[in-house]
Amino acid sequence: MTDALGRAVLTSGVVYSQRFPFSTTIIIESGVIAWIGDEEGLSGQMLASDTLIDCDGAFIAPAFMDANAGTPHPLSADIGAAFFEENGELVPYAVRRGGGPADGPDVTPLHTEYVTRRYDDSLHEPLSSEIEQLLANAQIAVLAPQTPAPVLAQLARSGVPFAFGSFGGEFDVWETLRDAVYGSPDAISGRAAFNAATRAGWRILGAPESGEITVGTTARLNLWKCEHLMVQTPDRRITAWSTDVRAGTPPLPDLSPDAALPTLWATMTGMHMSVINE
Repeated sequence: MTDALGRAVLTSGVVYSQRFPFSTTIIIESGVIAWIGDEEGLSGQMLASDTLIDCDGAFIAPAFMDANAGTPHPLSADIGAAFFEENGELVPYAVRRGGGPADGPDVTPLHTEYVTRRYDDSLHEPLSSEIEQLLANAQIAVLAPQTPAPVLAQLARSGVPFAFGSFGGEFDVWETLRDAVYGSPDAISGRAAFNAATRAGWRILGAPESGEITVGTTARLNLWKCEHLMVQTPDRRITAWSTDVRAGTPPLPDLSPDAALPTLWATMTGMHMSVINE
C-alpha cells in the first residue's frame, strides 16, 4: 500500500537522530522534516488537518543508501538512494517510494554540482599505503558488504570515511552491519557501521545531512519492527541500552549474533508512505 500524504505526524516511535537522540515523534510537511521531538512537546505543533500515524514503537531510521549499486537493477524497499553505473559514469538516484527498476517511475536522478571523490575497490590488510592515498586525495572508500571487519576498523581509526555498496550483488544491509560490529574482535561500533550504510553515501554528494533525520531535510525514512534497541560497541562488555540523553548516542537494533534482525514495516520518501508488512 502506498499513500501520498499531506502533513504527516509520526508518533510513538524511536527516532534515530544524532542531533535529536531519544525523540519519538516527527512532523513531515510537504515531504520535508519540519519538527522532531517527543509527545510532550507535540500538542502545540498539531493541526486539525494532520495525518496522524501511530508507529507503535517502530524504529524510525534514515533509509539505507547503496553507494555502488552496479548497473541499473531493481532496488529493495529499504534502499532510499543509490549510485548506478551508466555509460561508465556513476549516476546517483533517489527512490521516491518503495522499490522498483532503476529507470522506472519510482526513482529520480539527483542533480548535483559537486561530488566528493570516491574509491571503489576491495581493501585488504595491510592498508597503510592505501590509507595514505585515500587521505591525500580526500577520498571516500566505497566497500563491498563482505569487506573484513578489521579493514573497516583500520579505516575508522585513520579517519577515512567509508560507505557500503552492493556492487550489483546481494546486499542484506543488517547482516552487513552485524558482521561489521561483531564479525571480528577488531571491529567498529554500531554507530560507525550504520553511518556507512546511510549518511556516508550522501557524503559523496557533499550532502551528508540528507542521510540523517534532521529538520529541513527530505524525509527518506525506513520504519523497522525490532525487539531490542541498544547502544553498541565492538566490545560486548560495554554494549548496553541507555536512556540517558546526555550520552548523545541514539540506540540501534540489537545486532548481536543471536538477536533477530529488524523487519521492515514501512518506508516514507517525501510525501509517500509505503507499508511493506501490515
